[in-house]
Amino acid sequence: MDEPLKPSQPLQPSLHRQHVAVAAPSQLWLGGDGRLAPDPVGLTGVFHADTRLLDRALVTVDGAEPESVGVSVRGGRIMVDGLARNIAGETLDPAVRVVQTWNTEPGTVRHRIELTTSLPRVDCTLAVHLSADFATMDAVRVGRRTDRVEPEHHPVDGAHDAARLVWAADGRSVVVTAATPGARIVTAIERDEDDTDGFPSGHPSLVWSATLGRGEPFRAEWTAALEDAGAIVRAAQDHDAAGQANDEAPRGAVGGLLATSLTQLAGLRLVSDRAPDAPFLAAGAPWYFTLFGRDSLWAARLMLPRDSALAAGTLRALAAYQGKQRDVDSAEEQGKIPHEIRARELVVSHGPGGDQLRLPPVYYGTVDATALWLCLLGELWRTGRAPDAVRALLPAAQRAADWLLGAATGPRGFLAYRDESGHGLSNQGWKDSADAMQFLDGRRADGPIALAEVQGYAYQAALEAADLFDELRQPGGGQGLREQSSALRQFAADLRERFREGFWVDDAEGKFPAMALDGGGTPLDAPGSNMGHLLGTGLLDADEARIVVDRLVGPELFSGFGIRTLTTAAAGYWPLSYHCGSVWSHDTAIAVRGMLADGFRSEASHVARALVRAAESFGGSLPELFSGIGSDESDRALAYPAACRPQAWSAASAVVVAQALVS
Repeated sequence: MDEPLKPSQPLQPSLHRQHVAVAAPSQLWLGGDGRLAPDPVGLTGVFHADTRLLDRALVTVDGAEPESVGVSVRGGRIMVDGLARNIAGETLDPAVRVVQTWNTEPGTVRHRIELTTSLPRVDCTLAVHLSADFATMDAVRVGRRTDRVEPEHHPVDGAHDAARLVWAADGRSVVVTAATPGARIVTAIERDEDDTDGFPSGHPSLVWSATLGRGEPFRAEWTAALEDAGAIVRAAQDHDAAGQANDEAPRGAVGGLLATSLTQLAGLRLVSDRAPDAPFLAAGAPWYFTLFGRDSLWAARLMLPRDSALAAGTLRALAAYQGKQRDVDSAEEQGKIPHEIRARELVVSHGPGGDQLRLPPVYYGTVDATALWLCLLGELWRTGRAPDAVRALLPAAQRAADWLLGAATGPRGFLAYRDESGHGLSNQGWKDSADAMQFLDGRRADGPIALAEVQGYAYQAALEAADLFDELRQPGGGQGLREQSSALRQFAADLRERFREGFWVDDAEGKFPAMALDGGGTPLDAPGSNMGHLLGTGLLDADEARIVVDRLVGPELFSGFGIRTLTTAAAGYWPLSYHCGSVWSHDTAIAVRGMLADGFRSEASHVARALVRAAESFGGSLPELFSGIGSDESDRALAYPAACRPQAWSAASAVVVAQALVS
């Protein structure tokens, strides 16, 4: 018998059936049945910053786990309803109900357990079995084993002190404290071989001797205080993301999607140590709980109609890390906006014998973040809601504009990218997986690669910056701003003409803009969702925009739930490919936003309704991405198991959906 094929790289944990509560920089992930214990398939644990601190907090009643009968999530709270089936009742009905309530706040997780019964009296042992592994996010993501961290035991000392366990290593710690009196700590050393409480060996446990009866519940509570002294991000102290609604909330499915999404976004608000008063949205849970150039900027742009303070904070946070010099290892360049920041180097293995992705703590390997930063700055200025913040960022804008003017060094004079370090991202646009850029026949493109959407961003950024510099130039002065403005307008005009000549291609369905040009200047001939990002940038004329819209809503790209990343006609199309056939919520929403800007309201509403249908398949929210399988094959959108949620730009997409569907 042939041996089964082995995957070339470790499978990421499944996330689609898990339950998550986020309060940046903290996260709680429970299994589909509400358990917090190592899961061979899915992600579980208590996380803070870039580390899983607790990997187990398992409840037993008289040595047996309750049988889960329901899990509900609301904001930062998860409720797990269960039955202690090992305790017999007077009838066949379950006699003991176990309700666990988890609350997540920045730096704190609270766990409350309530036992109720139909019996006159029950005496039982309630225990919570704990362990910590302090696994880094990159280790968790690829299933790499991490040695357990042993706790310090702090027994009860006096009537007013609580039982306490402390795990600590390398500036990270978790302190578990029993908030309910009467708890004791049982450790592995204290257990006998004939221990009948069912405690798992090797794990310390918080234990209560519980007495309850009909109408007299027993309640126990403990807290976990989370700390990472080396973290470079922490919770924002400003208002939450739902606080600046400037219109009446829509009703029905759209209103539900918007409300859920705003709650999710409230849990993603962070600040960095370099700009502690500049809030931004972490890119997403679980892997991207930090500042990302592209993701945080797009989320802020989508949220701009509701929250100008978030836009200003995101711009300021990224400006604090703006590049100052050329460095091949980090891809830093003067004036460049970073791709992501972390406290430590990020290392991701590509499988046995494969290369490693190694990103330094501040990494600049992105071709689009600088242009997107200028786009958001110009859009914020035009709202008139944060003029002082925009003026203060003028020097950073000038540096970003200089980078933009000098960055068009790729094929045919377009903005392009190539990883020069040998260990960075091979693709540096939003579709950043290794196979994302390919031709219709499945061949991968060689770099340097010039992405279609990046040229659209650059065009808009140049004109936004030019208008801004003209308006902020002092009368009779500002020679540098005048010259820079003129150069930016010429750059935009030349880029528009070159794009028309270099990117438009034909197939059996007619003309369309290619996803990208390869290193030789050859257009990639597979239609993709990238063209949707061109809408609303001004790079296309009215006839060209019409062609793009028609392509996006055609059967090869439109699934009925959203816009596929790659045409179904491509050899490399696969509905469960990360970037070559799946549907990304934000990608579709950006196209909707562009349709609205260019006057295609009917088509925008059509596509927005598809996103609402997709959200209904996922409990009323939009995940990072989902399968490209269409509504002609399935009556619901199908999950991409490893999709992150909540994801900032996916949740922020609800704002655009509401704009398209609520007149």
